[in-house]
Amino acid sequence: MNGTKREVPPVGVMVVGPDARSQGGIAAVIANYRRTSFWRECNCEHFSTCADWAWKWARMLYSAWRGCVFVPTVVFKRPAVVSIHTADRSSFYRKLFYIVVVRLFSIPVVVHVHPASFVEFFVKGNRLTRFAITTVADISNRIVFLSDIAASQFRELFPHTRMAVIPNPVDVDRYGVEPRAPMKDHYRILFMGWIVREKGVYDIVDAMPDVLARFPQAEFLFAGNKETEQLKNMIDERQLSRHAKVLGWVEGREKYELLMSSRLLLLPSYSEGIPNVILEAMASGLPVVTTPVGGIPSVFVEGETGYFVSPGNPRELSARIVQMLSDDEDCEKISRSSRQRVKALYDLEVIGRQLEHLYREFQPQPSQMAYARPNGDQHVRHRRPF
Repeated sequence: MNGTKREVPPVGVMVVGPDARSQGGIAAVIANYRRTSFWRECNCEHFSTCADWAWKWARMLYSAWRGCVFVPTVVFKRPAVVSIHTADRSSFYRKLFYIVVVRLFSIPVVVHVHPASFVEFFVKGNRLTRFAITTVADISNRIVFLSDIAASQFRELFPHTRMAVIPNPVDVDRYGVEPRAPMKDHYRILFMGWIVREKGVYDIVDAMPDVLARFPQAEFLFAGNKETEQLKNMIDERQLSRHAKVLGWVEGREKYELLMSSRLLLLPSYSEGIPNVILEAMASGLPVVTTPVGGIPSVFVEGETGYFVSPGNPRELSARIVQMLSDDEDCEKISRSSRQRVKALYDLEVIGRQLEHLYREFQPQPSQMAYARPNGDQHVRHRRPF
């Protein structure tokens, strides 16, 4: 050993978003980013902004503490670019602080907008909300949307903002290890996501009697959190508890097994970005019944990955479920074509290459990569930040 300190590679991309153990779509997206070549090649580092604490005040204190920690972290590590992931409402207001701080230090910032309703959030927002979103559009180096539809809507309001479209990735290989359940004589129907009205979860309960009249052996599983007690009460009041289970939040192996062992996935949402669960269903060969809202039509092809129904229409939903439970051959065909489509377009490495291409734009030039030795001399790093 010559006593010299080993050089630590600088941070290339600082990814700002929820804690990796948090529930919800953004945390799942960042978890998938970690498994792509983008994370390795661009020297990414995750900075968590919030976490799932049972106590509300604990969540608020944690978020405030992370905000305080962020400033010295950015100053000390000086990433080449900061990647900030946001939803709307409270998520956006939290991330606004991070966006402004990063730009104050003249560091490039790329903002990933996850909800398809972001333009609606602007249009229906008060004066302060509109000012905040306008500021973000003006100072961001790039705003990334999940679909062309969402990007084009935003472009109509902010034509000079630089944008990109990169959909969410899914780990396709994870779902190809074990064979999935056959369609024949199989009637398990799955909902997976936030248990709230906007996801159409109560429309599924309204549709259940018509489905059970035709297929009394059908089983409905609801996997998610939020309004679980309200959903359980609704099922009990309608005397449907023998045919339905509310499982709460699932992840890991349990989530995988549900996707692989079900016959249909239902997601009759009123608004969406690009739901991770649809991509996961496609990767597992699970046919989907969903709605043509938000970014869903950009990844979902009717007749190839499943079928659309109108939002808020339980009768149409029940008719489509009955049709799909009646046609094993069609479900098998959809299962095969779903896997082919998601492998070609949304696999981890497919999206990883798109991310890498985007973030390479912010790679520092050699003249920007000098740092001072302890004796004051300048020395150029031999390893690029990314």
